[in-house]
Amino acid sequence: MKIFKIFKLLLRKNFFKVISIVFILILVFICLPQIALPQTTSVEYICAGTDYETPAYIIQTNYKKPAILIIAGTHGNELAGIRATQYLKDNIKIERGTLIIIPRANILACDKNVRNFPSDVNLNRVYPGKSEGNEVERLAYKIFDLAKRYDIDLLVDLHESIEFYKNNSQNYGQTLVIDSNDDYLFNLSSSIVEEMNKGIFDNNNKYQVLVKPIEGSAAYSAYYQLNIPAFTFETCRKLPLAFRIQEHIRLVKIILFRWNMIAVEEINNHK
Repeated sequence: MKIFKIFKLLLRKNFFKVISIVFILILVFICLPQIALPQTTSVEYICAGTDYETPAYIIQTNYKKPAILIIAGTHGNELAGIRATQYLKDNIKIERGTLIIIPRANILACDKNVRNFPSDVNLNRVYPGKSEGNEVERLAYKIFDLAKRYDIDLLVDLHESIEFYKNNSQNYGQTLVIDSNDDYLFNLSSSIVEEMNKGIFDNNNKYQVLVKPIEGSAAYSAYYQLNIPAFTFETCRKLPLAFRIQEHIRLVKIILFRWNMIAVEEINNHK
């Protein structure tokens, strides 16, 4: 009985201290999801042990979702996306989610600075690939296997074209290509294009949404087989390389911001 009275006395004397601690703990619990968590970067090798072995950089926080896959180097002579992703893998700071970056998807084509290697097989026409197919089909299969394992929510494939789409509709320079006119995908891509066009005053350099289903492409297969939104981003190689690299970086950052993976300050942090 005496012990109980002592306990009550102590509790009374420390009441406000206890209340303060409880209040602080509640605030921490409420605000924790908004606190940026440290990111970690690991490397997985696609087609490990083969001539097509290429690194995929896995940037993660404790919050694994959303998960976004960025592919560049599908065509080895489309340099802007390659250079942009090489920069991003070392410099991007995400606050939540998982960002997977493949800077040189067809590493042999990149090493040789050619569109395709071998020249008669286009990586962007063989997705989702085949586990027992030719080397490029196996490469596509492994890339999609990685996408499935991380349960990605969005795929972005970075490309370049030799001509502006406005000048020649056989080329896709300055477009954001989607593989369906599905309302959600079209509205999403339209809003991204609108954001990208801010500050671009030359109409030739402005982007537009292009609905152009390309069977066998990474974006097409992601949309129709993984059932996730996907884009193919195309800059025109007639523009200066430095500008194109910055545009690829800007596109990726706009997308990451829309998926609540980076802070607004990070968008312009690429000088």
